[in-house]
Amino acid sequence: MKTIKVLSILILMSLVHTSVNAQAQWALDSVITTGTNSSGIAITPDGSTLVVTNNTNPGAAKIISTSTYAVSNIDISSIENYPNAVTISPDGATAFIATTHTIALVGLSTKSVTGSFTAPCAGTTLYGLGVTPDGATCMFPDLSSGCTQQGLRSISASSPSGSTFVQINSPGVLYGFAIAPGGVDAVVTTFTSDYPKHVNLSTQGVQNIAGFSGSYGAAILHHSSEALIQGDSLKRVSLVSNAATAVISGIYSTALQGIAITADDKYAVVVGSFEKIVVDLGTNAVIQTFTAGATSVAVMPDGSKFFVTDSYNGTTRAYKKVVSTGIHESDGGTPGGVTLSQCFPNPFNPSTTIHYALPHRSQVFLAVFNALGQQVATLVQAEQDAGSYDVKFDGSALASGMYFYRMQSGSFTETKKLLLIR
Repeated sequence: MKTIKVLSILILMSLVHTSVNAQAQWALDSVITTGTNSSGIAITPDGSTLVVTNNTNPGAAKIISTSTYAVSNIDISSIENYPNAVTISPDGATAFIATTHTIALVGLSTKSVTGSFTAPCAGTTLYGLGVTPDGATCMFPDLSSGCTQQGLRSISASSPSGSTFVQINSPGVLYGFAIAPGGVDAVVTTFTSDYPKHVNLSTQGVQNIAGFSGSYGAAILHHSSEALIQGDSLKRVSLVSNAATAVISGIYSTALQGIAITADDKYAVVVGSFEKIVVDLGTNAVIQTFTAGATSVAVMPDGSKFFVTDSYNGTTRAYKKVVSTGIHESDGGTPGGVTLSQCFPNPFNPSTTIHYALPHRSQVFLAVFNALGQQVATLVQAEQDAGSYDVKFDGSALASGMYFYRMQSGSFTETKKLLLIR
């Protein structure tokens, strides 16, 4: 009977080429040198161009192609130094960059400064800058430091001279800011000791968002009725009821600050000083964690890549989606000599060892899936140095049958079969 069972499984192995859905994953694609104190980041609506700020003196910013990763330098020091927050107009033509006390306008086609606006109070934070969907208005929260009033300031995006002001009373420091794609609603976070605020930009009404004792990063989903806010934990928020509806992650309150959401509202990438996480917004679950920290984040509209700045080492890291649908066994090849893997013993009972070699440091994802495409184990999810590695997989808690292990390193993906026989 056992011989027949093994033969049946081996025949099944030769036939399987399944197309069932598998959970998407991202892996490190490139590390781009963007200079000292790389901090703010924004991406054009078509996903073709990144703008990264260098929070330095003299002030500078970088314009980066998302396809070639070519970098151009923009001198901001003629306006002011220490550029931090950045956002881009809906037409992709202009970047708005916050320095200590001014908003600088940079033309992305000419790669030059085209104008500026001097703020009456201290400049915005890294997460406090936005442009309305019609492209007419740039908005940012005035900080409490040096201001007689706190509030949300608006300037004309085309000719930034005068400004309007929506007062926001709060004992906290106004910190993060996000405008809804519909253009009516905005969220302002308050750092510590107060609720985040839901601002109606048409009526200038301000309401508390319940369920927080402080708030940091914020982003609004593209359907405009919900937001993600990081406070005592990362929470999903209704902008109809002004209350948290789900806790996505209970990570320490100040750990996650930058938030970016794909255009289809399917995924969010959330980053902070200690780690980066990817959230499936369909299930409100964290599906991937990178232990290295980051400063700010931008994501391609289709989710194919996301980019994070790292102020500590002066880089911007690009992560590429390497799995989007199904399990398809690879031929075991090694494109570019990136990764070589093998498994022994196979078939196995109850454990086996997967060996792989890395010619250079890279982000590695190694996981095991069943024949339905469901992930049953994560073996490696970390950046690793060049070298050879052996990872043990214990299948003692699993039923007999066919499994797959998927190895991802940079742009390389390899999937191979495993056979567990009791």
